[in-house]
Amino acid sequence: MAITSSRSLMCSALLVLVALVGCNNDGKMSVDGTATWNGQPIQKGYIELQPVGEGHFASAEIVDGKFTLQTTPGKRLVKVTAEKKIGETAPTDRIPESQPIMFQFVPPRFNSESTLEMEISASNPNLDVSLEGDELQPKSGLSAEDRKRMNLQGGGRP
Repeated sequence: MAITSSRSLMCSALLVLVALVGCNNDGKMSVDGTATWNGQPIQKGYIELQPVGEGHFASAEIVDGKFTLQTTPGKRLVKVTAEKKIGETAPTDRIPESQPIMFQFVPPRFNSESTLEMEISASNPNLDVSLEGDELQPKSGLSAEDRKRMNLQGGGRP
């Protein structure tokens, strides 16, 4: 009797575990992708996939031109941001080590104003995002407001 109860308990626990794991993914699948700017891998950035109609919002960090995220199949609005280093802050008493100054160089037509749509398919869980165009450029000089802010924060010039 003790052996039967123990087996029943183990079987019940296993069924509960399988049910929990099976119900937890909401139909999402893993999508591996690449992201390039003018043919070069985006070194550091972020990708968002917004549903067009039904579906789930998904996002991921882009590192060395690659990303992985979880989403459901369907049409998505793609938004990409990317940064590159344009300088360093000067060391100060408060922050003794130089800090990188990053600049978001992908134009709004690929992020805040994006109309780029792509299909996510269960039969092909890969997404290749190839963006091309003229990148944004940082302002050549600092405004009086930027200089005031940097002085208050203890930063140096780029």
